[in-house]
Amino acid sequence: MKPTANGAARRSPRVNRSILSIRDLAEADFDAADGILKVAFGFPESSKPDLRRYVALQPDGWFLATRAGFPIGMVGAVDYGRFAYIGLMAVHPAEQSRGVGRALMQYLLAWLDARGTPIALLDATDAGRSLYASLGFVEEDQACIYTLQEPYSAAAGVPPLARPLQPRDVPAIVDLDAHIFGAERGAVLRGFIADYPGRFFVAHDGKGRLSGYLCAQSRRLGPWATPRREDAEKLLQAALTLPFTAGVNVLVPQVNRAASELLEGFGFSMVRAIQHMRRGGTHCPGQRELLYGQASFAIG
Repeated sequence: MKPTANGAARRSPRVNRSILSIRDLAEADFDAADGILKVAFGFPESSKPDLRRYVALQPDGWFLATRAGFPIGMVGAVDYGRFAYIGLMAVHPAEQSRGVGRALMQYLLAWLDARGTPIALLDATDAGRSLYASLGFVEEDQACIYTLQEPYSAAAGVPPLARPLQPRDVPAIVDLDAHIFGAERGAVLRGFIADYPGRFFVAHDGKGRLSGYLCAQSRRLGPWATPRREDAEKLLQAALTLPFTAGVNVLVPQVNRAASELLEGFGFSMVRAIQHMRRGGTHCPGQRELLYGQASFAIG
């Protein structure tokens, strides 16, 4: 205690470190959020490029939890209208098992309910499954992580009927993707097209109609969708003619057995499967059996 002017003792002000606050995630928070994601998930690389993408897609849908002003957790979602995709639910290990994750999810779900969003989807780690189940999520499918460590030795050039995207292809890609994904996400696709020039491939059927597409990110194949297994293979061959930073991974819906068989035939190995869960509605929208690769676990 400190003496006052008349000699009486005065208590120093104390910060109530039990108070949890949740607010919108701002660009100024990206360093702190990136640090939380690294220690919570063991991410080896920075997630700031992804955070910028996600916040740009849904500026009002990403939230940061703080205690006494210190960032300790985050979560967010992109609302596609027919449903929302929730991702990056992370709590700093020092603050886990203290209700932070539940508070974040309740805050986010209240935000979605206020918007009238009928369905929420997410891909749950084992650590989060019981929490999500207690909040009304049910298990629907699994998302399988496939990796390829050794470069695939593809024939030179791009296979016939799978070629680099051209600007005139974009409307058809958006339409095909909406049919398979279950909602229109043109902003997502256009963002990947802009960020990965020369790494977006399309396939056409025998009548010249666009029948599939694949984005080859620097370390991931996806988004990737087609109703035709033969086109999925042509797209994969085209993508594997490109360099990747350190191996390549694909996030595959388990229900798409053709995707698993195709990837295993090209030397990919499944390293983990996590639970795909839904809150609201009676089934997952779209056709997951035609989705060969998700863009990410955060946005579907």
